[in-house]
Amino acid sequence: MAARRAARAVTQLYDRHLRASEVEVTQFALLSVLQGMGPCSQAAISRRFTLDKTTLSRNLKVLYDRGLIALAVAEDRRERRYVVTPAGQQRLASARPRWREAQDQLRASMTPEQWDAMWQAFAVVTAAATAAPPGVVSRRKS
Repeated sequence: MAARRAARAVTQLYDRHLRASEVEVTQFALLSVLQGMGPCSQAAISRRFTLDKTTLSRNLKVLYDRGLIALAVAEDRRERRYVVTPAGQQRLASARPRWREAQDQLRASMTPEQWDAMWQAFAVVTAAATAAPPGVVSRRKS
């Protein structure tokens, strides 16, 4: 519950800042990754974000419907690849300063040690959660 609470609080902070850019935090992150990686498949995006297929599909559809991403030609015709459109690049450019404002606000509310510890904790939790086999429950003794 603590991890979900922290994630919601951080998401709300970034969404407040990004609202004027008409893009949500997840959409901003997807546009950023697509711009950096170039055309890529939904599977590649999913691995990068550790997003489930439904959540990723929903966000890609929103970006596609708004004309911020488009389908790109793939070597394998069965695979869909996405690319940021010029409109998506403009939206991303307008949202970046707001993203930095949110980042600066969050960082200013922490000591440098807390900031570094947060990033280390994120890395540890992400690695542990992705390495855990599905359906296995371990019970630790207190």
